[in-house]
Amino acid sequence: MSRPFTYGNLAISLDGRISTADRALHGFGGREDRDLMEELRSQADAVMIGAATVRDENPRLRLSSQKWIEARRLAGRTSQPRSIVVSRSLDFPWHERELFRASEHRPLVITHSDHPGQLLADLRTVADLVLVPVTQHGVDLAIAMDRVHQLGVDQLLLEGGGELNFAMLAAGLVDEFHLTLCPLVFGGRNAPGAFSGLGFVAGDQALLSLVSLRQGADDRLFLRYRCLNATPR
Repeated sequence: MSRPFTYGNLAISLDGRISTADRALHGFGGREDRDLMEELRSQADAVMIGAATVRDENPRLRLSSQKWIEARRLAGRTSQPRSIVVSRSLDFPWHERELFRASEHRPLVITHSDHPGQLLADLRTVADLVLVPVTQHGVDLAIAMDRVHQLGVDQLLLEGGGELNFAMLAAGLVDEFHLTLCPLVFGGRNAPGAFSGLGFVAGDQALLSLVSLRQGADDRLFLRYRCLNATPR
């Protein structure tokens, strides 16, 4: 099987959270983090998120900077990357979300074929589907990435949330992570973390190697890590 080169991007608090317990605070990385997000999106063929991110944040996953839109056009790409949503249960309101109403491309939804036929038919009115087998932990992401790669996605940007970040990392499907470490503490046992899911057992953790470190404005740190458990492409 093959897969795209996959790089994740996320802003985190000092305690590793990506939002507050009420899921109400997003975009806390600051101006430099938003600029980095635009640059990373400009390099991607597609941007991938989980269904919880669609529910909680209603993102559009679009570039807004004309500089990066023009850079994509000069490179022979479409002005916007494609959007991909991963969902085992399909329990998100796609008809109400901007991602499915105002995109240059039809989004891709990665799920499985055991859903009721009418549900899949309804979703197909607004998105293209990639149907893969289910494992005990969710949809088979390795097969999904192979299918996505076959559809022409060579560079894939992963933008969370925590469940999908962990699942992709645990499967060895992420090559790099870009982290913006912000001088904030959210706390709260129910605040979503950068990597959640099942978690690793002792001795089985994913190891990463620091590629670069830069201090930005307002005491934010910009870190880039290489994932040492990444599977061959």
